[in-house]
Formats: sequence, C-alpha cells, structure tokens
Amino acid sequence: MKKLIVSSMLASTLLLSGCVTFPTTESTNVDVVWDDVKAIENCERLGIVYGSEGHFYDYWFHADKDMVWGAINQMRIKAAALGANTVYLYQPLDFSSSVTMFANAYLCKNVSETLGKPAINKL
Repeated sequence: MKKLIVSSMLASTLLLSGCVTFPTTESTNVDVVWDDVKAIENCERLGIVYGSEGHFYDYWFHADKDMVWGAINQMRIKAAALGANTVYLYQPLDFSSSVTMFANAYLCKNVSETLGKPAINKL
C-alpha cells in the first residue's frame, strides 16, 4: 500500500510539472529580434504573440533559461501560424515563478538583408 501511495504522489508531481515548449519545423524559420528597430522598418506587422512557461507549482523543476527558451519557442510557433518570419520582442515582464513574454510578429521580405547579416538567430 505504501508503494502505491508513493507511486501515486510521484505520478501526480510529474503530471503537474509539464515540460518546456520545443520548436517546430515551421517555427525554426522565425527570427527573434530585440532592440533593433531598423530590422523591422520595411516589414508588415501581422499581430501580437505571447509565450508563457512555468507555473507556481512547478517552476522549481525548470531552470529560468529553459522557461525563457520555451516562452520564446511558443512565440515563434504562434508567429509562424500567422505567416510571420520575425518576432520583435518587447521588454520581458519580471518573473519569479513563470516567464511571460510579448512580441510583435512581422513578415519581412528578406530577413538576413534586413538584419544586415546571415540569418543565424535560430534558438
């Protein structure tokens, strides 16, 4: 009986902990831009996207960098669904138990030319 209780508690904890969002094939084509207004000046804004990782009950299972990476991946997935190829990040919100980020999604004609360098910003 004790083994069943311990197993149930462990299973419940693992179910509550969730996992971090990983990129999809489409989202890997979405570049992430921060603090470079010139990179988006000739792009078409398609909408606002957000990403959020972590919860009050499981944040201690994930490193901050993993939650940030997951939130960015969520934004890239949502941007790709809008047909965007670039997200321009707002300043992130302060966090202690989860990460939430907002960005504008843009369709840019040639991202590598717009950024002035090869498109290597693949998180």
